[in-house]
Formats: sequence, C-alpha cells, structure tokens
Amino acid sequence: MNYQIMDYLKVLRQKTKVWLVDNDYKHFKHQSLPFDNNKVPIMCDFLHEYNFKSFNAYESGNRSILFQHDGKWIKAKGIGIPEGITRPMFDKGRIYTYKLNNDPGMCHKHILWGFMQRDEHKCELYGTSLAEKLGQKIELIGMTSFDDVKYINLKDRVDLFRFLKKVKRDTLLDIFRKDGTKTSAYSTYCVVPSDIRVGELFFTFMFPNVTDLIDPDSIKDYVEWLGSSCGYLLRQFHNSGTLHGTWVGPNYTSLGLLDIHSNSYTGNYLVDYEDLTMCDFDLSKPIEKESEKDIEKWALVHVENPLYYAGSYRPKDALNQGIARKNPFREELSKIFEQAVDVGYSEGPIDMEKNLKRETLDLIIKAKKFMWKLYELPENLVGQIEYVDYVIFNKKIKPKDFIKAHSNFGN
Repeated sequence: MNYQIMDYLKVLRQKTKVWLVDNDYKHFKHQSLPFDNNKVPIMCDFLHEYNFKSFNAYESGNRSILFQHDGKWIKAKGIGIPEGITRPMFDKGRIYTYKLNNDPGMCHKHILWGFMQRDEHKCELYGTSLAEKLGQKIELIGMTSFDDVKYINLKDRVDLFRFLKKVKRDTLLDIFRKDGTKTSAYSTYCVVPSDIRVGELFFTFMFPNVTDLIDPDSIKDYVEWLGSSCGYLLRQFHNSGTLHGTWVGPNYTSLGLLDIHSNSYTGNYLVDYEDLTMCDFDLSKPIEKESEKDIEKWALVHVENPLYYAGSYRPKDALNQGIARKNPFREELSKIFEQAVDVGYSEGPIDMEKNLKRETLDLIIKAKKFMWKLYELPENLVGQIEYVDYVIFNKKIKPKDFIKAHSNFGN
C-alpha cells in the first residue's frame, strides 16, 4: 500500500457510508472478495430497519466507491447513489430506482440510475479484461447481479429531480409497486492502482498564478508525459480491435459539432507514480469502422478536458474593451497535451524521471487543494469545468491575499 496515495485521496475525495447486504456474487480470481460470504456493498435508502454492517469508503464518481483491502485499492462500481433525494430505495431485498432515457449530459443513451444495466455490465467486463491482458494495473475480481429491481422511466436528470420534488414518498412507492418495470442491476469489483484522475489534475491548471506554486517547465513535462501515456494506452486498445467506449449522436450540437459521447476522456485515466491505467469501460466494444478510432482519439483530447474553456463568462463588451481574462499558460498546456497524445498514439509514451513524476504529482495535488480553498470552492465539487471557469472569472483575488495564502502553501 502506498500511503501517500492515500493522503492524496483524502484531499481529492470525500467519504460516504456503504452497507453490506445479502446477495450472491461471482469470483473472477482465486482470491476472495473483500466482503463476508454473500455480502455485497450498496448505497440506498432503506425502507425498513436492518442490522446490515456498514463501512465508510471514498466516493469514486456518482455510483462507485473506493476502499482498501489487504494493501490494495478496490473499486466497487454500480452500487447505488451516495446521497440525495435520487438515491435508490431498498425494500426487503427489492431495489427501486429510475431509468433515464435521454440525458444529453451523460455518456449513455439509457441509464439505470446508480447501477449498471446488462449491456453496460458486459462492456465493463470486456474492456476491463482487455486492459488487464494488455498489462495495465487493473484486475477484475468479481461481480454481482441484483435480480429483484423495479424502475420508473424518466427523461433525464432534470426530469428526475422535478418528479421527486413534487411526489410524496407513499405515492412514489405505490408507483414503483404497481407500475415499476422489472429488471436486473449489476455491480463489478476491481483492483485499481489509485483513483487519481488525469482530468482532475488538469483542474489545477485552470487557475491563474499556478506557476507561482509549481515550476512551469515541470508542469509542461508532466502534462507531456500524461498526454503521451494516454495516447499510447488508447492506441493499444485500438490495435486490439476495441474502443474504450465512444458513440456519436444523430444530431449536431448547437456549435455545429458532432454530438460525441465517450468514456475516452482524461477523467477515465488513473495516475500513480509510475504510469497510467484506463478505467470505466461500460461503453467498450469492438471497432466497427476505422473512423471510430479517429473520433475516439479526438474525444480523449477534447471531451471534458479542463485545459479547454467550457464557456465564456466575460461581459458582452469585454472583448471590445480588451479586458478579456485569458490564461495563456492553460492554453499552452492544452496544445502540449494534444501534441503529446498524438506522439503517444503513434510512437509510444514520452518518459519522465520517476522522482520528478512523484514530486510533480505531489505539488499538483497540493496546488489544487490550495486553489480550491483560495477560491472558496466546495470541497466535494468534482468536475463542472463550466462552473469553475465562472468562479475564476468572477472572483478577484488580490495580490496581497494570494501572497498571504501562499505563505501556507503545502501545509
């Protein structure tokens, strides 16, 4: 166990409570799963009192957790929702949840809220097994299926929240029991090297003055190493005839671009001190057309990448007045990353001295924590490039306040 990785996760993640319920599971390895026999983790609202054991784990995305067992990091994916009114409900072994059928902000065309559907589950097994075969630091160790599940159909997350805010609990349960559609839900369990995502490290470089905290050349070298490593891993998948997971919608976006949905983005590459590992394969599938590879490589660079601006919050006349606040260093890093992805995809990863990887990662995470606090961003905020851009533009940090805060950097 690398205890410094644990320290990093304390900065980057919040913990949530998880319960162990009765359910059969399947082993994929000789080693046992990190639970008692026929106990599996779940995050739900319980409609009755139970004596289920519980434990605290780090949140990893909206439906997954990360915890330690025998010196390894275990990721349990598709086990419910950690908090809020949208949490699935557990009723004497039956699960009630929701199916979203047209949410443009999510990768999937259809989402079983909090869990995986059968097709997602099969893709996850397929992609994870390939990554492990290719030598990546991920190991599929087990899965479970919940076979008594009922769901209500809704359009998207906006529709889900609106519906739940206006319906009473008793009425909601009546709808589930009388009109809910039966299905099965799936969870998977993997060993992973960490849960530090390339994309979340890139959030650090959205902020001005980051080069006052970290040497800019070290940042450029690190971004180049990350980009080339991402490109190399994606090329390995493509050479094996497999997509990380990308599909294109039938309509163009408001900007006239293809409507691309992909798991191949910087948030799905895990970082440790030595190399990178791909994760989240619930869209993985065999390649059908050569053009799919080019689209997926484009997605790796451009989809949900904090090095690019998500939106403009400048006043309407700001550009004319010449007062638009740009971040030239952030823009330079975006070009370095894109070029490095191309190099890694065609030639292989650009290496970086191991101690420099370790030192730079340490500084980036400390700088992210520093900027989050300086700009008064919520500790549990994950993602949301557009919102962070908005805060950066609108919150004016005085030089004296930065200098005062800087005196405590790293503490």
